[in-house]
Amino acid sequence: MIEAPPRGAWAIEVKRSTAPRLARGFHHACEDIRPAKRYVVHPGEDRFRLANGVEAISLPELMRELAALDREGAAR
Repeated sequence: MIEAPPRGAWAIEVKRSTAPRLARGFHHACEDIRPAKRYVVHPGEDRFRLANGVEAISLPELMRELAALDREGAAR
């Protein structure tokens, strides 16, 4: 989990498979935390939606998302 004020928490799970399947624990954690974003990082380049609002994303793309948060925070 990453805290991304003011946007809230992000739930992130990392997988080695290009066809990622989320662990049951990820879903349970999301029920408890209620994150603003839910990501599963995979080694492919595609970005696509999975069930329950989870987005599959590459590590470079996730890093760009985090960098954008950092720029937004610095602008305040």
